[in-house]
Amino acid sequence: MTIRKSIKVARAPEVAFEVFTAKIGAWWPLKEGFTFGGERAQDVFMESREGGRFYERYSDGTEFEVGRVTACEPPRLLIFTWRAPDWEAQTEVEIRFIPDGNGTRLELEHRGWELNAKVSGQRGGYDGGWDTVLARYASSVDTNS
Repeated sequence: MTIRKSIKVARAPEVAFEVFTAKIGAWWPLKEGFTFGGERAQDVFMESREGGRFYERYSDGTEFEVGRVTACEPPRLLIFTWRAPDWEAQTEVEIRFIPDGNGTRLELEHRGWELNAKVSGQRGGYDGGWDTVLARYASSVDTNS
């Protein structure tokens, strides 16, 4: 049931990691509906340290915590929890940044879908959603130096 994705970007792991974490607000597709806040969506943040938050901030100033960073080993590994507002359980996203020639191969695993029926039923949407998210990320990371 694990979602697995892999993409290659033309930047070193240090840059690839920084764009995914510190610059996530510049590329995450909030305005394309990849938010739990709907029209209120304003920004998204990733605190790249163990215990750091992955959260959205809305135009009314409220925030929604999507998850927490459980492992952070720049520039090679990032693991964080993921929980939609109506889920009883959380899932886990692991991202590895692997040197690949003069670039980086990002390998993503989103697991934990078997936790309950509500979560399991949404897996298909996330499978396709990660394709969109990673395409936006790749476009952004390849334009950062």
